Amino acid sequence: PFLPLEALLVWLPLVGHALYSFSVWKRRRAAEPGSATLLAHRIAGVMVGLFLADHFVRFRLPILRGTVHPGDSVVRLAAELSSLRAGVPWVAALHLAGTIAVAFHLTLGLRRIAARSERLRASPLVRASCVGAGVVAGLVGVLTILRLAAGA
Repeated sequence: PFLPLEALLVWLPLVGHALYSFSVWKRRRAAEPGSATLLAHRIAGVMVGLFLADHFVRFRLPILRGTVHPGDSVVRLAAELSSLRAGVPWVAALHLAGTIAVAFHLTLGLRRIAARSERLRASPLVRASCVGAGVVAGLVGVLTILRLAAGA
């Protein structure tokens, strides 16, 4: 029932962001050579893309195909996060890495946007807010994953 809203508010902006990012990546490749922060931002962006693609295929696509009821999503996610392969919770580890990449990408993206404005760039509050947004997003994500993986 919420598919058009989900497409409009979630998937369309994500695809738009990814396409725009590739165009910026091509244009700025020569403009900012050797920037470690930019490279880290791009690597985190690729990790986020892989994380979201995996999440879509594992959890959203079965719902769209009708093979899984939407109400079972959290139970399925918790089961996968708590599963072990060779004694290691690989799915949880990959979700943690993806969540940390999301938080890092968010922080750097907000800082890059703020850096375009002299007034924002000079504000310690804006810089702290950029970092704070990433930290809060990361903590909420990591704590949620840990809670689901623990079966709570």
